[in-house]
Parts: sequence; structure tokens; C-alpha cells
Amino acid sequence: MSTDTATTPGRRGFRERVFSRASIGPVLLVLAALLVGIVQVPGHKGVSPVDEYVYIDYFAKVATQGTVHRGEQTGTFARQELGCRGLRLLQPAPDARCELKNAENKELFPFHGATSAYIYTPLYFAITRVLAEPLVWAGVGLVDAGRFVGAIWLAAAALLLYLALRRLRVHPVAATAVGLLMVGSLPAYWSNTYISTDATALFAGGLMLYLATFVLERRARILFVAGAAFVTLLKVQNLAAVAAAVLFVVLRAGVAAYRERGSRWGWVGALFRDSRTITSIVAVVVAVVAQVAWLAYSTATAVGPAPDMGKVRPLGITSIILQSGLFIDGATKGVGDITTFLKGPGLIVNYAVSWIAVAGVIGLLIVARWGRKRNAIALATFAAAVISAPLLSAVTYVTLGTYPDPPPARYGISLVPLFLACAALLVPARRPVPRWILLGVGAVTFLASLFLPQG
Repeated sequence: MSTDTATTPGRRGFRERVFSRASIGPVLLVLAALLVGIVQVPGHKGVSPVDEYVYIDYFAKVATQGTVHRGEQTGTFARQELGCRGLRLLQPAPDARCELKNAENKELFPFHGATSAYIYTPLYFAITRVLAEPLVWAGVGLVDAGRFVGAIWLAAAALLLYLALRRLRVHPVAATAVGLLMVGSLPAYWSNTYISTDATALFAGGLMLYLATFVLERRARILFVAGAAFVTLLKVQNLAAVAAAVLFVVLRAGVAAYRERGSRWGWVGALFRDSRTITSIVAVVVAVVAQVAWLAYSTATAVGPAPDMGKVRPLGITSIILQSGLFIDGATKGVGDITTFLKGPGLIVNYAVSWIAVAGVIGLLIVARWGRKRNAIALATFAAAVISAPLLSAVTYVTLGTYPDPPPARYGISLVPLFLACAALLVPARRPVPRWILLGVGAVTFLASLFLPQG
């Protein structure tokens, strides 16, 4: 008689799925992302210089009034947070604005107390507020609770990037490696450990790449369109990720149409009849229409003039050319002089992520054979990086009459997952040493990011 303990097939199957090697990468990335928030958020005493003051105001108001309006004054809660915490890098020490009587004086605050966050929909703030509420009930301060939720956005971004790469047949080790690079990057540090609409950018890039892999198989077309609208409404600058995903899909459809052409130019018509191309066009249209609708609502509900952002140069050919390469080498960087306040860990993180990201895109573009999937994703990512900054400036100039001059490189953060995806695709599938080296670099970068100075 056998003395072995019987195990039901269902239970054994569950254990195999949970404890399989395939689950190690995703679990590791989610835990790493959450650890970033756990380590960094408690040490952030000041307000981030990247517009966190007005984001705190929106975050505090979203539960009661839904949106903030053009011309609206910031509330005393956000003003006191700025005064009591200080503005990191620029004015780090608390000042007299911490007192309620001074917080009520609009002349002591940027733009005479008016908010500049009215250009954003309440979507990011509402989702973050809902996720932050359990922490608030547990006794965490409202601002810190909102900052902790940034780690959840980061975990979702890392998971989506990993799943997208596995669908592109990237080895789990390489997929985990670039996921760690993203989690430990300076964009994650600045965007996902403070209250910031940029917390959605890495998520947007991961989501659009993941959904694009399904559209290539003529699946999940409605989800792709909905995803494009969703990430754009989270933050309009996430359109860069939409552009990259759409170009990727259209290039693949174009290659298929060209290979099956019945005449010299017959492939053009076939391309535009392809369901993947139609889905891509619809996704862009829906995303743009959704943003235009929000701008129309924002204009209709305005309670005053927009804050004066100062004079900018006319948006001409020179400005567009200067902006064209902004996201390629700038999207992976942080804010300000890294060597001054982020010290050695900041240098490690900056060089590792930026070099691998740029090398990934350019390298894959050079070595990938024309017409293959790897070539399409490299070309789409590179093209999106070149055109996104000028395009965003042009759209902003037309709709608002002004534009950031120059646009912050952080507007291209949503492309970072695609940059790193190119790096993972560049790793030879049949050579284990390069992917283990990449994993080592990713692990060192992540560990270094945990020692970035807080402020």
C-alpha cells in the first residue's frame, strides 16, 4: 500500500501556478514598486517642485467638488502644506505661510493663489483619493496617503510592462531586469513618491504596449481604444505612449499588407482596410476627442482667467526642431542637478537607466531586421519620441494660447516603458549571459534608488 498523501489535481494545479517560476518576476516587481513607496514617502517632508502644490489642492478638493476650475483659488489646505513643508530644492524651509492668516493671503502664493491644475481631468485625483482613503482611515495624513498610492500606480506599470514583454516572447529574466530598471528610475522617484499626475505616465506606457500586443492579433480592439482614451484623460501628455503604440500596430499592419499586395500600390488600400489600422485610427480620434471635450468643459465652467504663465517665444520651426530630440535622452532623467542633491545613488540610477534606454531604442533600430516585430516597435518608439514634444507644444499652443518653453522632458515619461522594452528585445534570446548581466544592472539600480536622498 502506498503511504503517499494524495493531493487533488485542482489543489496541485493551484500550487504549481502560485509557486511556479513564471510568477517570480511579476511578484518581485510588484514588491519592489511597493517598497519604493514604503522607503521614500515617509522621508519626503517638503513639497515637490514639480507642481505638487496645485496637485495637493486638487487631490484635497476632488472628494467634495469633483473638479477644479480655471481661475479658481487654491485652498488653505494646500497653501499651508506648502508653507509648513517648504518647497523642495527651491525653498526647502517652512515659512510664515504655514500660519492660517498668511495662507489666506493669495499674494503670497504663485499666480496670486490661482490653480494651474485646471487643465487636468479629475480622473487621476479621484482614483488616487479612493485608493488613499483606507490609509487615511488608518491614521495616515492625507498628503502622505496620496503619495503612497503612487507606489500602486508604479506596481501596475511594472506588471503591465512585464506581461507585455512576455507576450513579445522576451525571456522572464530580461523582462524582470528592465522592470527593475523602471521601478528604480528617477521618473519613478519623482513621479510616484509624490502626488503628481506624472504618476500615471509609466502606467500609461505599460498599458498601451500591453494592449498593442493583443491588437496585433486582432483582439481586444475595444480595450485598446478605451485604454487610449483612459490614459489621455489621466494626463494629456500620455498621448506620447498612445502615439508609440498606434505606430507600432500600424507598422505591423503595413508590413503585412505589403507582403500580401496584389499590385504595386495595392497594399496602401489594404493597409487602411486592415482592422488593426482602423482600430489605431479610432483610438487616436477617441483620445483626442475626449481631451477636446474636457477642454470645452473646462472653458465653459471657468470662474476667471487662466494664470499668467509669462511670455513665450512664438512656436516656429526653430522651436519645433529644438524640441524634437527632447524626450529621447531626457525622459529618463529627474529634476534639477542630480549631482547636487541625489549624490552617488542618483548618478548610478541616472546613467544606468538613461544609457540602457537610449541604447535599447537605437540599438534595436539598427540590428533588428526590417519588417520584423522588433524593428516595428523600435521604429515606432523612436518616431514617437521625436514627434511627441513638438506635437504636444503645438496642441497646447493652439488650445491654450501658450506652451511650456521648452516643454519639460518629464512629459515624455510615458515612453520610458517602451524604451526599456526595446532594450529587453535587444537581448539575444539564446544567450543567457547578457540577460543575467541586465538583471544584475537592474537589481543594482533598484537598490541604489532606495538610497536616493529624501527631501
